[in-house]
Amino acid sequence: MTTAGRFACARRVAVSLGIILALGATLTGPIDSAAAQNARAKRTPAQGAGSTQAVTAQMKNAIALTRGGRIDAGAVQLNAALDAADRLDDAQFVMEQYYDATAALRAVKRDDLAEKLFVRAFQSKAAAQSPPGNADVLLEYAILLSDHARIAEAVPLYMKGIAAFNAYWGEGSEESLIANDKLAVALSANGSAASATNLGRHNFERSEKALGPDHRTTWKLANNYADMLREIGAPAKALELDLFAIEKRAKHYGENHLNTLVTVNNAGQDFLNLGRFDDARRYFRRHRAIAVAMAPKDPSCAGQADAWLFYTDMLAAGDAPTSQADLERLEAIVANEENFADFLRIKAAVLAAGKREARGERGAGMRLRETALAISTRAFTAQHPISFEIKLGIAVALIATDPNRAVQNFTALDREMFEWMKREVGTAGDRAVAEAIRAHADHLLFAFGRFATGAGAAVAQPAFAAAVLRWKTLGGGDATALRRFETEVAGKDEETAALVRAALRLNGEKQELFSSGNIDDWARSVWHRQDAAEKALNKRLDAIGAKLPQDPIRPAQLLAPREAVVNYFITRQWKADRQSKDPLAATLLYAIVETAQSEPRVVDLGDPGKMVDTSVRTEIARLRTMQATAPDLDERALDTKGRFQNLHARLFAPLEAMLKDKTTLYVVPDGFLFAVPFSLLPDADGGLLEDKFAIRMLTSPDALIAIHARETLDKQGAMLLAGGIEYGVPGPMQLPATRTEIEAIAKLARARGAPVEMLSGRGVSEGVLREAIGKARIAHLATHGFYHDSTASGLDTLWQSGIVLSGAGDSRWPLRDDKDGYLYAFELMDWDLSGLDLLVLSACETGRGDESFVSGLRGLPTALGIAGARRALLTLWPVADEGTANFALRFYEHLAEGLTYSDARRQTRRDARDGKVAGARDASVWAAFVLFEG
Repeated sequence: MTTAGRFACARRVAVSLGIILALGATLTGPIDSAAAQNARAKRTPAQGAGSTQAVTAQMKNAIALTRGGRIDAGAVQLNAALDAADRLDDAQFVMEQYYDATAALRAVKRDDLAEKLFVRAFQSKAAAQSPPGNADVLLEYAILLSDHARIAEAVPLYMKGIAAFNAYWGEGSEESLIANDKLAVALSANGSAASATNLGRHNFERSEKALGPDHRTTWKLANNYADMLREIGAPAKALELDLFAIEKRAKHYGENHLNTLVTVNNAGQDFLNLGRFDDARRYFRRHRAIAVAMAPKDPSCAGQADAWLFYTDMLAAGDAPTSQADLERLEAIVANEENFADFLRIKAAVLAAGKREARGERGAGMRLRETALAISTRAFTAQHPISFEIKLGIAVALIATDPNRAVQNFTALDREMFEWMKREVGTAGDRAVAEAIRAHADHLLFAFGRFATGAGAAVAQPAFAAAVLRWKTLGGGDATALRRFETEVAGKDEETAALVRAALRLNGEKQELFSSGNIDDWARSVWHRQDAAEKALNKRLDAIGAKLPQDPIRPAQLLAPREAVVNYFITRQWKADRQSKDPLAATLLYAIVETAQSEPRVVDLGDPGKMVDTSVRTEIARLRTMQATAPDLDERALDTKGRFQNLHARLFAPLEAMLKDKTTLYVVPDGFLFAVPFSLLPDADGGLLEDKFAIRMLTSPDALIAIHARETLDKQGAMLLAGGIEYGVPGPMQLPATRTEIEAIAKLARARGAPVEMLSGRGVSEGVLREAIGKARIAHLATHGFYHDSTASGLDTLWQSGIVLSGAGDSRWPLRDDKDGYLYAFELMDWDLSGLDLLVLSACETGRGDESFVSGLRGLPTALGIAGARRALLTLWPVADEGTANFALRFYEHLAEGLTYSDARRQTRRDARDGKVAGARDASVWAAFVLFEG
C-alpha cells in the first residue's frame, strides 16, 4: 500500500516551522524512530494467514453494503470487521482496514461515522505499535477535520502524520512531499493563503532538489503552487510554473491526458487574469482539443473548455452591451453546479452581475453577487481573497442604492480583512506574499476612499477614517490597547509596564521578520520570545485583576482644542499583473483631518505621483547629494522655498480652512511623504509653515497615546554619548568633529548633574553599545549612517540601512554579526530601547527608508519604533560634519532650558536659519533633521 497508489494523493505543499508556530500546532506525540525502521518491513500485510483473509472478505462485504446505499447495515458490518481485525497481531494490516472503512464512509458522505472510526483507530493496540499505516490514517483524519473547517484540530494531526512519513520514508521522499502537500490544501481551503503559498514554494523547491525537475511529483507540486499563487492574485508568477508543468506533463503523459489538460486550463486562467485574452483563448482552445480527444472517457471536459472560451469573450468585450441570450448563457454557467467548476461559476456570476447592473437591473445583479459569495464561501471559506473580492463588489454595488448599508458592508469587510491580513502577513515568510496579501486590502481601501469622498461622503467619512487608523500599522486594536495600558501603569506599576512594553516590542519584530521572509532560527526565537512575553503579561494581568482597554480610541479624544492630526494615507488600485514594471492602475492620496471639536474629515488630494512634482524631487535630490560647510546665500533659501510652493498648495492648502485656529499639527506621513522635509514647506503668507504651526512628525497615529509622556529633559537622566569612533583601515572616512561634538554635549550634561557615559575610539562595538544603551535616558550616536535603495540589490531595506561602529571596513555583507562594525536596522530592531526618551543618530540618511505596502516605511525609523524608542532625531540626507555637531549642541542647550523635545528641535532650526548655529544656516543642514515620535 503506497501513498502514490492505493492512498489518494493531494494537491499541495511542504511544511515549515513557521506555519507550525503560526497556528500554535505541536506534534500530538513522538514518533519512535526505531519502531518506524522496524515497521518498514511490515508495510505489506502477512500472507497466508486465514484470519487476515477472513477479515479482508468481511471488510469487502461491509464496504459493498455501504456503497450500495445500505449505510446503517454497512456501518454495523464495518465495525464487526474492525473488531475481528483488532484481535490480530498485524498492526499494519489493522490500520489498512481502518483506512478502507473510513474511506467507504466518507464516500457516502457519512463523515460523522468516519470520525468515530478514526478516533477508535488511534485507541487501538495496533496504532500503539506505530505501523506505517498510522501515517496514512492520521492524514485522512486530518483531511476530514479540515474539510469541516476544524483547522485548529486538524493541524496537529497533519503534523504528526507528516512526522510519521518523515520517519518511515525520509523528509525528501515522495510520500513525505505528498503528505506535506495535503497540509497546504487544508491551509488554503481554510483561508490561510499566505502560509499555504509559502509552504507550496518550499515544497516545490524541495521536490526539485530531492526528486528532480523531471519527476511527476515535482510537476504536481508546481501545478499546485501555481494554484495558490493565482488565489492570492499573482498570475504572472503562477504562469511561469504552469508553463513548466505543461511542458513536462505533455512530454511524459502525452498531450491528450487529464493531467496535461488541467495545467493547460490553468495557464489559460493565468493569461485571462493578466488580461491577455488572445493567449487565454489559445490555451482554452488547446484545452478543448485535448477534451475532444478524451471525450469517450469524460465528455464533460469539452463543455468546460467551451464555457471558459465564452467567458473570455464576454470579459474581453468590456462595457459593450450584452445580448439577452449571452447574459442567460452566463447565468446558466452559474447555475450548473454539476458540470462547471466553482471558480468558473464564481467568475461568471460576478461578470453577469455587472452586466445586469449596467442595464439598471440592480436587484438581479445583487442576487448574482450573493450567489457568487455563497459558492465561494462553500468552496474557499468566507475568509479568502476570492470571497473578499466578491464582498467588496457587493459593498460597491450598494453605494448607488443604499449608502447606509454600503457603509455597514465596507466597515464589516474592513474589520474582517484587517484581522485576516494581520494574521497572514504576520505568518507570510515571504515579503512578496505579504505584499500580495496587502494588495487585496488596497482594493478595499481604494474603493472605500472613493466612496468617502464621493456621493456617500457624509455617511462614509468617519468609517473610512477609522479604517485608516487600523491600516496605518499592523498592530490594530491589540497594539493600541497595549499602548494605552502602558501609559496608564507607567510610573505606578513598572513590573506590568515592562511586560507590556516587551509584548509590544516583540510583536512588532515578529511581524517584520515574518512579513519580510526572514524565516530562520532567529525569527523562530523571536516568535517563541513573543509568545512567552504574551503569556507572562496575561499571567500578570490575571494576578492584579486588570484588563486591557477594549473600547476603540480616536485621535480626537487625545487632542487639545488647538491641536489637529493630519493623517496622510495612500490608496492603490492594482493592475492584474502586479509584477509588471508599472503595476499600479491608479493611486490616490487622502488627508484625514481630526480635531477635538469635529468628526474626522477626509480630503482627496489626488495622485501623489503628480503632487510631488519634478521640481520637488529635484530639490530633494540636490539636498541629498550635497553637504554644506558654511552658511549659504539667501538666494538658495528663496529657491528652496519656491520649489516647495507647489507642494504646499497640494498638501496643505486644501486643509487650511479646517486648521485656521490650530497651533499644533501632528503629521502622520505615508509612503514617499516620509522623505518630504515638511520644515521646508512654505506658508501661504510667504514664510515657512512651521513658523505658523508646531509640526510634530508621528510614525503612527498610536503615538498620540503617549505623546506627552516624558517629553522634557530628565535633568538627572543618564546620557550615553558615542563619537570619535575609530573605523577600520581601509574603512569609512573618519569624522574628527564627532569627538568634539560629544565632548561639548557631555559638558552640558555634567553641568546639570546628569550621569554621562562616553564611548569612542575602538570601544564602540555592538555588544558594548547595546549594554550601555539599556541604562540611558538619552543616547546620542555621532557616526556615519547609511541607506541604500533595496530595489537594485533585492535585499531587504532593513539590511540596507543602519549606522557604522568601531572597526568597520570598506566592504560589508548583511549578517547578524555583532563584530562587523555595522549595526543594521534588522539587528537594531531586536534591541530594547523602551527606556530611551530620545535617541539621536547624528549621522547621514538615518531617517530614510523604502516605501512599504505593509507598514508605510521600512528603514531605521521602522526599526527604532519597533525597538521602543519614544523619539528619534534622524536625518533625511547627508549632512556636513561641522554643521551637524553644532546643530546637535544647540538642540541640547534648548533642552536644558526646559523646552520639550519637539520645541527644542523647532527652536534650533530657527536659530540655524538666523545664522546663530555655525555651519547650519543652509537648508541642506537644518532641514535635514526630523524628529520622529512614536
